[in-house]
Amino acid sequence: MEVSPLNRASFATRRFVLVLLQLLAVLLCSGSAFAAGRVQWKSTAVKEREDKSWRLEVSIYMPRAPDVAHVPMKFEFQPTAYYARDMTDGDKLVEHTVPLTDRQSLIESVDVGFMDSGSGKIEARTRFSFKVTRAHGYEAGEYKVTIRDTRDGKMIGTAQTLKFQGENETIDRRAMVFASKDKKKDDKKEEKKAEADKPAEEKQDAPAEDTAKEDAPAAEEKPEPTADDNAPPPVEGKPGGCGCKVTGGERGSTTAIAFSLLGLALLINRRRRA
Repeated sequence: MEVSPLNRASFATRRFVLVLLQLLAVLLCSGSAFAAGRVQWKSTAVKEREDKSWRLEVSIYMPRAPDVAHVPMKFEFQPTAYYARDMTDGDKLVEHTVPLTDRQSLIESVDVGFMDSGSGKIEARTRFSFKVTRAHGYEAGEYKVTIRDTRDGKMIGTAQTLKFQGENETIDRRAMVFASKDKKKDDKKEEKKAEADKPAEEKQDAPAEDTAKEDAPAAEEKPEPTADDNAPPPVEGKPGGCGCKVTGGERGSTTAIAFSLLGLALLINRRRRA
């Protein structure tokens, strides 16, 4: 008996759908095995407090009561969005949300207590509150929060997106404004006025210099002469010789030399004639 091509196609389709359903069942079972309990946040939008922090309140429901009163848990805050504030032209403030990807998670490790203070018994559910601050790297924006039991690494409940409301630092994105021609003219006028005012300042400084000059001689006044100062000043001697000079001495010596030369000439003349 031959099977028609149409029946073969329907059989293959049914087989594919059956395999796909089995795969989905396996994935659901594995997901329920890795995730335990339930998490309920009091508010998914939290306002920033005066001390630059956000206070979070969460209720945790475990499948059964834990063996210890305080269970060590890890809260992973993965940034997914940033609330930006930009100052644009016209002094206009623009607020917008900037998506974030591949950011490292901020981790808070805390011990969550499951003991009832009234009865003293460990229960399967608890209400826990804690705060995160800007000092630890948190900013106004959106975070995907995951809670894990550090004892076995299992995730508790499902991930939840929380919004941290607040005002981040304002970024100035205004265009640079250059000085106009009118402003340059005003600057030149101010420079001219400053130059015109310089002589007046020098004149004001001149009297101070004159007074300084007048005060200088007063500071250098010679002391009044004493009785010893009335004596005549000492005569400064010259090096070498006696220091005496005879008037007319140079003229007499010159005349004697002239007469001796004349006599010598006459004597020579006589000898020639003889």
